[in-house]
Amino acid sequence: MTDPSDQYFAAPLEDNMFDWHFTIRGPRDTEFAGGVYHGRILLPSDYPFKPPNIILLTVRTLANHAAWLNDVKPNGRFEVKKKICLSISAYHPEHWQPAWGGMSPFHLSPFS
Repeated sequence: MTDPSDQYFAAPLEDNMFDWHFTIRGPRDTEFAGGVYHGRILLPSDYPFKPPNIILLTVRTLANHAAWLNDVKPNGRFEVKKKICLSISAYHPEHWQPAWGGMSPFHLSPFS
C-alpha cells in the first residue's frame, strides 16, 4: 500500500495476490462512526481490464464487539458476505476504468 491511512488498511494474501483483505473505519459524524468493516477485494485474472468484486465480511461497532465472522447484526447499509454496490466494482462493470488503481475502493467511500 503506498498511501497508508488510519481510516483503512488493505493487503493481499501471501499466497494469492488477487485476494486482498481490507479494514475500513466508519466515517466520523455519521451513523457508521465507530464501526470497523472487514472485507475482501477479489481481483479477476484479467485485472485491471475488469473490475474487482468487493465483499463485506464483517461489521463491528464500538458498542457491539461481538460481530466477527457469522456473528454479525445487519446494519441497514451492507449485507454480510455480499458484493458491495460501488461504481468502481464488478457490481457496475460498465463504469470501470482500467486506469483506476488497486486502492480506488478506498478513495470512494462505500458509506455515501
